[in-house]
Amino acid sequence: VLEAKYVKADGAPAESAPPVDPRQHGLLPKFGANVNVQEGGRMLAISSGTARQPGDAGYEEVGGWDAISMGTAPAGFPVALELKIKAPLNAKSFKFNFNFYTYEWPGYVCTKFNDFFVALQSPAPPSALQGNISFDTKSNPVSVNNGFLDVCDPTTGATNPGGKNFPCALGTPQLQGTGFETGAATGWLETVSPVSGGSEFTLRFAVWDMGDPVLDSSVLIDNFTWSTEGGDIPVTKPVPVPK
Repeated sequence: VLEAKYVKADGAPAESAPPVDPRQHGLLPKFGANVNVQEGGRMLAISSGTARQPGDAGYEEVGGWDAISMGTAPAGFPVALELKIKAPLNAKSFKFNFNFYTYEWPGYVCTKFNDFFVALQSPAPPSALQGNISFDTKSNPVSVNNGFLDVCDPTTGATNPGGKNFPCALGTPQLQGTGFETGAATGWLETVSPVSGGSEFTLRFAVWDMGDPVLDSSVLIDNFTWSTEGGDIPVTKPVPVPK
């Protein structure tokens, strides 16, 4: 890693008005009762609310806290971690795990109220829409409308919210103790993206509110690794056996 800094999702300085609240990012040893780090001792959390869990200092309820840094894409969205990286000479790809949580499920599926998580790689690899390398099989960015949203309670709220079917195959254990008990999450996913050995590139992990300053979303990011196996396009898929 050549450089690392917290910024806004459009790359603007974190301290530019309105500034990023430092509680919108953090390094957590766990999240709730059942979600552990994937590698090492801590994992990155960034949030349109507070990147904390209930009981942590600085935690605010995910349903109603306004960070005063909401924006609309592409300018002014709340928080991102931007990394300038040099790939090892033998690397053909890199991979990382992430787990996206949203309080907007189920009431705001397919509405103007939507929070997003993107991982922006620059220079962008083939098929990455606007540089985003984390998306579902229909090229949707990660949000309340994403096809991977599988940690949920099908008895909560409306049946087939927004006209979509949510099987909730992973149930609710990963929601317990997170503050998102009545919301939903993707569960752990893995993004793999191609890279040229020895090249320098920028990777920006970003999350932001859309349409409202409350009803927060958070994303956990962990287990960044290099691989000597390559592909032509970025791919995101569920982690086979979440820890």
